[in-house]
Amino acid sequence: MAGVHDPVLAKPADVCCLKGDLHKGEPTGKTIQIEGVDTYVATPDSKAANGHVLLSFPDAFGLHINSMLLMDAYAACGYLTLGVVYFLGDSVGKHSATPLSDPNFDLGAWAAKHLTASEDVGREWVKNVKAQYGNGGKTKFGCVGYCWGARFVCVQLSDGGICSAGAIAHPSFVKESHVQNSKGSIAFAVPSTDNLFTPEARARVVGICTEQKQRFNMQIFSDVGHGFASRARLTDPYEMWAKEQPFKGFIEWLNFWIAQE
Repeated sequence: MAGVHDPVLAKPADVCCLKGDLHKGEPTGKTIQIEGVDTYVATPDSKAANGHVLLSFPDAFGLHINSMLLMDAYAACGYLTLGVVYFLGDSVGKHSATPLSDPNFDLGAWAAKHLTASEDVGREWVKNVKAQYGNGGKTKFGCVGYCWGARFVCVQLSDGGICSAGAIAHPSFVKESHVQNSKGSIAFAVPSTDNLFTPEARARVVGICTEQKQRFNMQIFSDVGHGFASRARLTDPYEMWAKEQPFKGFIEWLNFWIAQE
């Protein structure tokens, strides 16, 4: 609605969103198309499968090695995990392997180009995923979002969304309305110091969730940067530990609250 004040809680993506290491490994999933949108699918072992579907909304790098390995890990815990390529072949990685030091890459212009467009792609993608994997309404859906993907989680936990529980790591581009409209159980994992998601913003999120009696949890980690849950330096023992904690916490959160349906 025009003129409505909607404060920003997690600021737009900045250079901190591009920091961190690329991880090594061999993804075990595959890329398919769902109504023309590339989708990474990580399938659980038949003995481990819990029958639920997890939607993964990645950061600005899209479906790079780190996000694929994360999705494989969620699948190993029982979830059929689907990751959307909402940048339609134009993720940050396409433009530069070193975006932090590349003078020819303009993050602000790239983000402005994809902010609304990725939301449109994500909205249609979720609708098509539900049609293909929803099993006539019997399937239970959860969701995770990293940085750019944070607001997509809020949307899917809102009226009209398909998820009952979700989790967010180091958010960007989140406004008060995203949190206020979110109804499902939601978990957060954030750095104690983050220029995009300040202590004041954290407190406001806690206040909103408390006021509307929404089930929530927030893990706060010291001495890590924005992006720690997906692009930690694995050569640093503490960063590696801090990266694993949100993953474990998110799995426990999703397992518990999806089971309450």
